[in-house]
Amino acid sequence: MADNDLSRRRWIGRITFALLCLFIIFTHLIPLEIVPPSFGGSTLIPIEQRSAAQSGVAEVEQFFDPVRWIAPQFLVLLAATWVTRRPSFAPVWVIAVVFLLADFLFQRPPGLWAALVLILTEILRGRSRSMRTLPFWLEWATVAAGIVAISVIYWVTLSIVLVPPGTLGLALIQLTLTLLAYPLVVFVSYALFGVSRPAPGETDELGHRI
Repeated sequence: MADNDLSRRRWIGRITFALLCLFIIFTHLIPLEIVPPSFGGSTLIPIEQRSAAQSGVAEVEQFFDPVRWIAPQFLVLLAATWVTRRPSFAPVWVIAVVFLLADFLFQRPPGLWAALVLILTEILRGRSRSMRTLPFWLEWATVAAGIVAISVIYWVTLSIVLVPPGTLGLALIQLTLTLLAYPLVVFVSYALFGVSRPAPGETDELGHRI
């Protein structure tokens, strides 16, 4: 009975992880016109500018304030959090499929960011057992260092192959917000989905230590 419960919990965790990833991808595909400012869209407040017409009557032009910041990379944070705390909930094949799909949908170079995230998550997966006894700030620092590393590699690679990587200012803001949002993702994962570090001596359905 205990084996069945563990197996069922593992598959529920995997399905939940995949659905959350798809939900995050869907929210990024929402048109900016209906995205509130807090999610990285424009302010949605039209700015009026009066210009003098030749007839002497002022004409009013309206335009929208441009995007000033971009949302954190919640997809990367979700994968890093779950693979660090419950590796069985975030299998490598799910991460590979999700991030490759995101590359195509977000019109990024196919496979580049997905490969970097896959390398990061596999490194975290290999260290997940040793990280269980670490204080949270060390776990946070480890994940942050990994995200910074793959972000730098991504930017350098795009620059080498002469692909425009985007605005540096927005990229730095996004990276900073991503690192700061890690505790929030950890808290939400634990409070809503029960994703926490395994208890000492906890085993899977085959009797292996998790």
